[in-house]
Amino acid sequence: MSDVLPTRDNVVVRAYRPGDEAGILACYNKVFPAADPRIPTRSMEHWRWKFAANPVGITQITVAENTADGSIVSTYAGIPVRVWAEGRETIYNQVVDLVVLPRFRTYGGRPGLFAQTGRLWIDLHVGDGPRQSLFSYGLPVPAWRSGQRYLDYILLLTWDILFRECAPGFLPRAMPGDLTVQQVDRYGPDVDALWASLRGELELATVRDSVYLNWRYSDRPDARYRLFECRERATGKLRGICVYGVSDWMRPNTGYIVDWLAPVADADATVAMLARCERQVVEDGVHVLATHFSHVDARFLGFQRLGFQVIGNSYFIVVVTKRFDTLLIRDKWYVTLGDSDLV
Repeated sequence: MSDVLPTRDNVVVRAYRPGDEAGILACYNKVFPAADPRIPTRSMEHWRWKFAANPVGITQITVAENTADGSIVSTYAGIPVRVWAEGRETIYNQVVDLVVLPRFRTYGGRPGLFAQTGRLWIDLHVGDGPRQSLFSYGLPVPAWRSGQRYLDYILLLTWDILFRECAPGFLPRAMPGDLTVQQVDRYGPDVDALWASLRGELELATVRDSVYLNWRYSDRPDARYRLFECRERATGKLRGICVYGVSDWMRPNTGYIVDWLAPVADADATVAMLARCERQVVEDGVHVLATHFSHVDARFLGFQRLGFQVIGNSYFIVVVTKRFDTLLIRDKWYVTLGDSDLV
């Protein structure tokens, strides 16, 4: 199909072209910080990390261009990520940064410019093609109704949060004596081997190898994460990894376990990494440690048994797919906070 929709009233909806990034960034920064002062102005360094430097090497973005002055007035963007699904590696996509300048929102009447930009994006980037995504997902709170009506959004699951209060005087749990958890700057080949050993257990999950994890956490220019490795003291064998960061998402100054990779049955590695994150919370002076696993993941109940509670919020995940069974996605998908761009 064509990657350009017919021009009308000096506005054309089309696929991203190199050189659009300055206009896309300007459009974003006119909308998001103005709508929510908690959202900082986006930098070009962040945009290039998120889209141009993505290790998948594919840019999946559509825009609406005002041909009268060349400005970008709407954008529908996704982050393609390698995914392990159906016993093979392919890609899927997190939809982010959906923007329409206010005065263009009703352009062309219903369904509006948001839906027009999104429709072209789905037609170009979701499907079985070699450069298409198996499915796309996102957390579209403001755009939910329009997306459901015009863009085939299907509600998949709620985004409940596991949390543990760590008020002053809180004592981190003891760490198993035969394990150690150390911070590293980047992940290496041991993590690739750990991922390879776990992908069958996870069935449907982001490919959490060193290429992805280092891009997602070490290379991000505007956020700081602590990358932890859990190893056996005697042998040095890697038993698990987790990623920790502090963010104001949901509540100010909260410690988050952003990502997690360990066998669900390895209770000692789980306790060891939790103990290290709890110690970090105390060192950072924050009073809540939070994370996320889906309701059908054994870790969701397991963390509750280890002292975590559950709290809801306004976020939920929707998916768009042209062939994948959404119940299978719900029941099999291993998802953490790191699979979003919230934290």
